[in-house]
Amino acid sequence: MDERLKKEWESCVKCGLCRSVCPVFKELRQEPFVARGHISLLSEFIKGNFDFDSEKSKDYLYKCLLCTTCVEACPNDSGTDTIVEIARRRIVELHGLPLYKKVMAKILLNRNLMDLSALSANLLSVFLFNKNTNTSRQSNSLKIKLPFVDKDRLLPPLAPKTFYHKYESYGKNAKISIFPGCLINYTYVKIGDAFINILHKLNISYLIEKKASCCGAPIYFSGNFDDAKILAKRNIDLFYNQDIDYLVVLEPTCASMMKFDYPKLFMYFDDEEYIKKATEFAEKIIDPVKYLYDNTDIKDRLKDTGLTVTYHDPCHLKRTQKVKNEPRDLIKHAAKFKEMKEADRCCGNGGTFSIDYRDLSLKIASRKINNILNSKAQVLVTGCSACIMQLSEALHIAGHDEIKTLHTLELIDKSLGG
Repeated sequence: MDERLKKEWESCVKCGLCRSVCPVFKELRQEPFVARGHISLLSEFIKGNFDFDSEKSKDYLYKCLLCTTCVEACPNDSGTDTIVEIARRRIVELHGLPLYKKVMAKILLNRNLMDLSALSANLLSVFLFNKNTNTSRQSNSLKIKLPFVDKDRLLPPLAPKTFYHKYESYGKNAKISIFPGCLINYTYVKIGDAFINILHKLNISYLIEKKASCCGAPIYFSGNFDDAKILAKRNIDLFYNQDIDYLVVLEPTCASMMKFDYPKLFMYFDDEEYIKKATEFAEKIIDPVKYLYDNTDIKDRLKDTGLTVTYHDPCHLKRTQKVKNEPRDLIKHAAKFKEMKEADRCCGNGGTFSIDYRDLSLKIASRKINNILNSKAQVLVTGCSACIMQLSEALHIAGHDEIKTLHTLELIDKSLGG
């Protein structure tokens, strides 16, 4: 892995293209917060001239969305996302994790604890949240200040019934298995509802493996590789021998984690057995819209919903999974489509980035909001529930609750008569 890292940082020719595309750099305008700066830091670390032992160095590496915009723009294919991930691992080795990330790891490692935490939060929701009377914006503000979360932040309500509790495997000879991801399992169950509705309308059988674990992305991107490895092994062991053609992963971040980061994760540990398993496992992972587009006659079944919509490209869908044209083609059969400017610019969520650096996160989102408004669309469609959460809040803050947010699957379901 050291040789691979060396190859990554030596491939950077300091051209500065990353500066022109990085959403964080565009706000902060400081070299250590852009890919070229990250590579310089890591090269000095490898040479023994620098270590990530200060608060400022931590800030440099965690104020990165891991949106991979720089990777896409780099003419030499420098893996700057890999560099940031390795540096974060070093920071965790030196400093440990912040308290809330330690708690998060403990919860994500235990599905029973996750379910219990969600149930408890649901029962206490009347005391925790102000009721939002705006039905177009399914988020609520906090009544009280919670640790690590701003009181005025809008959060989606937890679903009364999780995806895994709501659905069972369906039909015979199923060749797909569904992995919803934590956000859809616990909060945006309606997105999972839409996919299930679509599959039933197409008479497609499916498996739902209720013993699945969190994909591990929030833990891995925090630099906690040891716990991420535990979750990755569990999921690979669970799905590896299933007789399926596809594991349909509803969340782009989960899909990218499982498809691209699992093999990389085991490379860090030189685990040859699981490098092989993770690489083979990755071949079956697919986005739900990509699955429908490539394997069904869905396009011919869609009817015009009468909506005018624009589309936001989730980073982990367009850049890592290379799914760009398929959702647009389906949207054009279901609604009047208006392409927004900079449709693939990161929304600023970045998982725990939006918790740690909320003001910066919302500044990044504000540019996206302007582009949405300029498109004159009634509805913002995207393929990621985390992007929906971020952009719903940003639209609300900007005073534009009239613009609805939908997942691509919800629009497709609506177009089919859902």
